[in-house]
Amino acid sequence: MADSKVHMIAGGTAWWGRQLPKDAKTNTVCYEADIITKLTVWTPDERVSYHRSTYIGMDEVEADGRVPTGFGSVRLEDIRTGDLLLGRVDWWEEAGQDLGTFSFDSGTGFWEKAAGRIDVELQFCTLEPDGDLTSGDRVAVMGFLEGTGQFSFAE
Repeated sequence: MADSKVHMIAGGTAWWGRQLPKDAKTNTVCYEADIITKLTVWTPDERVSYHRSTYIGMDEVEADGRVPTGFGSVRLEDIRTGDLLLGRVDWWEEAGQDLGTFSFDSGTGFWEKAAGRIDVELQFCTLEPDGDLTSGDRVAVMGFLEGTGQFSFAE
C-alpha cells in the first residue's frame, strides 16, 4: 500500500503531577492523559477509526505556566477492533502556539505494518477555571489536538 494522508482530531483530560525544579527558571512535571482520538486515513479509500488513547510523559513548565518542551509515549487502541497503534509525541511552543509531532512505528492488526507522523496543534487549559499550572501541585487539565500527517503501510 502506498503512502496515505492521515488526519487526527482528539480531546480529553490529563493530570499533571507534582513539579520539581529543573533549573532556576524551569520545572519538570510528569503527565498522564486519557484522550479519545479520531483518525481518518486515505488508504486509498477513507478509513475512519476511533481510539481510546493514553499518553504518559514529561513536560517542562516555566514560571508563567508555559510549556516550552515535552515528550511522551502514546498508545491508541481502536474502540471497535482493539487494534493498537504505538508511538511517541514531542511537544514544543512556537510563536505562542503549542505544537506536537506524533511518530508511530508499531502496532497490531490494521496498524501492524504502519509507520508515520502527524503534526498537531494543541489547545490546553486547566479543567477548573481557577486551576493553577504554576502551583507545583497536581492539577487536572484538558486538551484538544488536531493535525495532519503521512503514514506508510509496508506490504
